[in-house]
Amino acid sequence: MSQSPAVSHPPVAELERRLQWPLLPAIVFLGLIAGLGIVALVSQVAPPRITTGLPDDPGVRGASFLMHDRTLVAIGDLRLNSALLGDGAVPETFTYLDLLRARRADELAATALARRKWDARVWAARGALALVEGRYPEAERRYRAALARNAHYGEARLGLGVTLARWARFAPASAKPRALELAAIAQFAAVSERDPAYTAALWNRATALERVGRHAEARDLARAYLLRDATSAWAARLPGGPASVALPKR
Repeated sequence: MSQSPAVSHPPVAELERRLQWPLLPAIVFLGLIAGLGIVALVSQVAPPRITTGLPDDPGVRGASFLMHDRTLVAIGDLRLNSALLGDGAVPETFTYLDLLRARRADELAATALARRKWDARVWAARGALALVEGRYPEAERRYRAALARNAHYGEARLGLGVTLARWARFAPASAKPRALELAAIAQFAAVSERDPAYTAALWNRATALERVGRHAEARDLARAYLLRDATSAWAARLPGGPASVALPKR
């Protein structure tokens, strides 16, 4: 009977030599691992980038020409900070001319989506236009689309909160207005203190909390607001008025 030929194995020293990595690739590999760790750490510590303004797009520029500083009012129940509409208050009702302009502006802004589908600013601009037209479910959908693209976008958080609060006020009773009010308050609270929309969100939050009967929380936020703005017409309209909100001694 023939025997199988013996299989020759390399010496142990040769196996160890083959398993050892050359020095330079090993250093490069360890450097890549360290770099990835630093990137992960910075992404957790560094604050998110603040998004503001409007994209440089012809459709958005046309919509802004029709709407900016022509729609919001000086004082009202809810504040809005919108790159498209401007900064101010949402009036109790929009005029027929406002509605006509909003419809035309929305047609123009819609053309920008073909070019900038993933730009949160376009979705927020169109959310503001749906809000002007009183199409609250559509405004909510557009603002949420903006937040799906940038969860830290303060203007979209503020606009969504205003949309939900308006919906609570004007929608049929079946819409559960208190639940909408509380959802609006949560959106106002989610606006970063670093964001330009924060002051308006803080005012809206204090006002909405007072409206739903959470008076102590409303007063606490009114104090926080007055530390930023103690003299404007907005300060005078805080829950109870500034005279009744004691500021902490410095």
